[in-house]
Amino acid sequence: MGSTKEYIKALVHNVKKVLPLKDNLDKIIDSEYEKAFEILDKYIEYIKGEYGIYDYKKPKLIISEEDSPFIEGYSEIFNYIKVSKPSIERHTDEQLKFLSSHKKEIEEAMNNQLKSLGYKEIKRSTNDKQDIEYLIIPYNSIFFYPLYINKKNKKTIRSSIEKSIIDLAKYHEIWHSIDRYILRKSVTNPNDPAIKDINNLIITSKDLEVRATAFQVVMYYLASGLYKDKRGYKAVYANIPRCRTYIEKLDILEKNKNTEKYVPYDIGFCYGNIIVAKYGPSLKENIYKIIDDIIHLNKERAIEVIKYYGDNPDKLLHDKNSNSVI
Repeated sequence: MGSTKEYIKALVHNVKKVLPLKDNLDKIIDSEYEKAFEILDKYIEYIKGEYGIYDYKKPKLIISEEDSPFIEGYSEIFNYIKVSKPSIERHTDEQLKFLSSHKKEIEEAMNNQLKSLGYKEIKRSTNDKQDIEYLIIPYNSIFFYPLYINKKNKKTIRSSIEKSIIDLAKYHEIWHSIDRYILRKSVTNPNDPAIKDINNLIITSKDLEVRATAFQVVMYYLASGLYKDKRGYKAVYANIPRCRTYIEKLDILEKNKNTEKYVPYDIGFCYGNIIVAKYGPSLKENIYKIIDDIIHLNKERAIEVIKYYGDNPDKLLHDKNSNSVI
C-alpha cells in the first residue's frame, strides 16, 4: 500500500498534472445522472401511480462552475438540480487526504465496532471481483460508507471517489424533487385518496432532509450492488452503534449553530443504514415497501428507530428471517 499512499498524496497536491479531471467531470456527472433515472424509472412510475403525482417531471440537470458549500441542490420553482463542480473537487480532495493518512485508523475503528457486536472481521475473499475502500462523511468524520475501487489502476482512485460523492448527492436531490410533488399534491388536493395519510404528517424542513438522506443511503447501496456484498455491511454495522451514541448527544448538537444544520442529514443517514442492515441482500425485492416507509418518515420516528436498534442490534443484525418494514 506504500506506493498507493504516495500516489494519493501526489494526486492531492498536483491533480492537474496527474489527471485532467475537469475535462472528465462533466461527463461523469452527466452519465451518473442519466444512470440514476434509468435505475429509478420503475420506482418513480410506482410513486406516480400510488400517490397520484402524474405530473411529475424529471428535473433538468445544471452543471455549475461556481463553488458552493453544497455539492448539489434542487430548485422546486424551476425544477432543476444544480451540481457544483468545484464542490465535488473539494470534497474529493478532502477524502483523498483523509484516506491517505487515516486508512488504517478507519479499518481499526470499524473492526472494533464489529467485534463489539459479536461479528468476525469481514475480509476480502478470492471470489470478490472488486476492491472496497471506506470513506467518511466529511463534515463530521463520524460515519463510514463503502465504495468500489480498482487499486490496481491508480488513475481510477480519484474518479471512483468522485463518482461515490456524485451518487450520494444525486439520489438525495432527486428524492427532494419527488417529495415536493407529493407534498404539493397534499396541499392542492388534500381529499385525493392517493395521498393516503400524508396530510396527517407534520412536515418540517428537517423531515424533508431526513427522508432525502435515508433514500440516498438506500439507493447508494442498491444501485452500486453493495447490498449484495458482505464487505459493504462492514460500514453499516460500524455505523449503527455510532448512530446510537450520536442520538444521545442530540440536544447538545441541536443547540450548537455549527452542528445544528447537519442533524437532519445525520439522522437520515443513520436511518438509511438501519434499513440496509435490516433488509440485507433482500433490499431490492423490498424496495417498494421501503419507499412507502420513507415517504411517511419524519424526524421523530427516525430517532425512535435509531434508539431501538442501537440498543438492540441483535434484533437488527442477526434476525435474518424478519422481512417487515421498520
